[in-house]
Amino acid sequence: MSKNVSIEFKEVPRFKAGSEEALEYLDEEGFVVFANVLDSIQTGKALSLMWDYLEELGTGIDRNDKDTWSDKYWPTAVHGGILPSYGVGHSKMQWYVRDIDDVKTCFASIWDTDDLLTSFDGITIWRPWTYQEEWKTNLGSDWLHIDQHPIGRPGKHCFQGVLNLMEVTRYTGGNVMIPKSHKRFELIPEHYEERLSRIHPSIDHFRFPKDDPLLSDTQPIVALMEPGDLMIWDSRTIHCSSHGIERPPNSDDLLRVGSLICMMPKSKSNTKVIEQRKEAVVNRTSTTNWSDRFINADEFPQILAVEDRQKYQWPAVPELNEKQRKLVGW
Repeated sequence: MSKNVSIEFKEVPRFKAGSEEALEYLDEEGFVVFANVLDSIQTGKALSLMWDYLEELGTGIDRNDKDTWSDKYWPTAVHGGILPSYGVGHSKMQWYVRDIDDVKTCFASIWDTDDLLTSFDGITIWRPWTYQEEWKTNLGSDWLHIDQHPIGRPGKHCFQGVLNLMEVTRYTGGNVMIPKSHKRFELIPEHYEERLSRIHPSIDHFRFPKDDPLLSDTQPIVALMEPGDLMIWDSRTIHCSSHGIERPPNSDDLLRVGSLICMMPKSKSNTKVIEQRKEAVVNRTSTTNWSDRFINADEFPQILAVEDRQKYQWPAVPELNEKQRKLVGW
């Protein structure tokens, strides 16, 4: 891959939740798009709940006033737009989308079980950089990575997801995937033996250089998607996100909103982790995508570095229904 790698924005097949064809595509390509997992009414409600969460942080954010979307009011973001903390993993928006039947159906079909645990992930929000240039997110080729240690976790372990609440276009940008790259996962230790020796096997993040020889013949893509589409990918698939390749028109709206969501079989977890997860609900602790271990996203260095993080008013302890409680581990 050249240092000036280009990203292709393209239409890809969109499948019905739980279809066999979707599973075959995921196995071959390393990612899949499930169509209309949320309908338009559900998508609209999720977006409204997202704004409720932001406005109730108490910093002065107003969904109708872009001047209040500045970093002075906005919660801490990582990688240009992921909100990982301040109770976001237990916001009403996140618990609302986890409770939608087709969301769980997609993950249940992949794992061949409906006895699943959900991550307490955050939200991806991209503000319109035509209004403020510093809101522009990273270029995709700058941080292509995998979220699974090639030595510490060999083989198939996790499937991550982003539930898109807005259209993904050449203007908005979106998730970047390297198709079929999960099939080269086992080759990574051969190419990066020394570098991997410095990364603890429990660290499930590995970033690739732009000129990685494993990727020299592979075109990165952004899948064009509709509001309500759910993209799921194998954690061994090389991916990232990227701003669009065309300047978006001036807009009073956000560019991108996505609910980060991951579900794994309960059988992969253990009693200690499940008890930590129950405490996390009470404490409104957000996590990473992994539900077979407990990784506190509120302890990310970017969050701990914020001196005035106490100014944020966290959401109330969620009142969960029986389906949602089961996704925690009860």
